[in-house]
Amino acid sequence: MDVMVPLQRQLVDYTASLFNEGFLDEQFNQLQQLQDESNPGFVVEVVTLFFEDAERLLNELTKAL
Repeated sequence: MDVMVPLQRQLVDYTASLFNEGFLDEQFNQLQQLQDESNPGFVVEVVTLFFEDAERLLNELTKAL
């Protein structure tokens, strides 16, 4: 049995639920379109950078308050 098929289905279902809950939008689709075989981790890298920047900005805001 191919292990990837159930994992791929889980990913599709999870992504759909994130769209339904409003956590993802069309910008996520656009980001995915920029990913290709030469850089398969592109989306992960961009999302990671986003969260790191968000954490830094929130920490700076907390200090400023």
